[in-house]
Amino acid sequence: MPKLPSDDDDVRAFEEAMRGARRLDNGPRRVSGSPPAPVGSSKPRRAGPPRDPGGPFKIEASGDAVAGRAADVSAEVLRALRRGDHRPEMRLDLHGRTRDEALRAAERLVLRARAEGRRAVLLIHGRGQNSEAGEPVLRPALHAWLGSAAAAKAGVMAFAPAPPRSGGTGATVVLLRR
Repeated sequence: MPKLPSDDDDVRAFEEAMRGARRLDNGPRRVSGSPPAPVGSSKPRRAGPPRDPGGPFKIEASGDAVAGRAADVSAEVLRALRRGDHRPEMRLDLHGRTRDEALRAAERLVLRARAEGRRAVLLIHGRGQNSEAGEPVLRPALHAWLGSAAAAKAGVMAFAPAPPRSGGTGATVVLLRR
């Protein structure tokens, strides 16, 4: 059977998602999702594939909310970003774009904003409720890029879901280095 054009995209996306993953030391076992958080636990769990302790970003996830900060950035900076203390000076709506188009556009905006001396940008990706596959596409891809070494090189310092007035988990506020 001939390979469909989208198969290559799926393979690349899977390889990107699995980059950095390690085999479990306890041998083979069946894993059927994330374990439930202990009752009374408010500690965020890590998102995405396991990262090296010296990786560029510390990632936190709680439900649909994913946030991250560079290793040299304090937790207080991330809390301020979550509170909405940094108002976005530029915004980009990624709706209707393919995954690759959205990632390229987001990177271009980050680079342009930083070159112009902007501190915060808003990336509007939606929640993925109208995706063809029924699963979010842009949001997880964007969060994976924001937590990568490429984003750190582009000047990303921290990122968090936008405040509800700016889109909540359907948008991400990105704080840039000076």
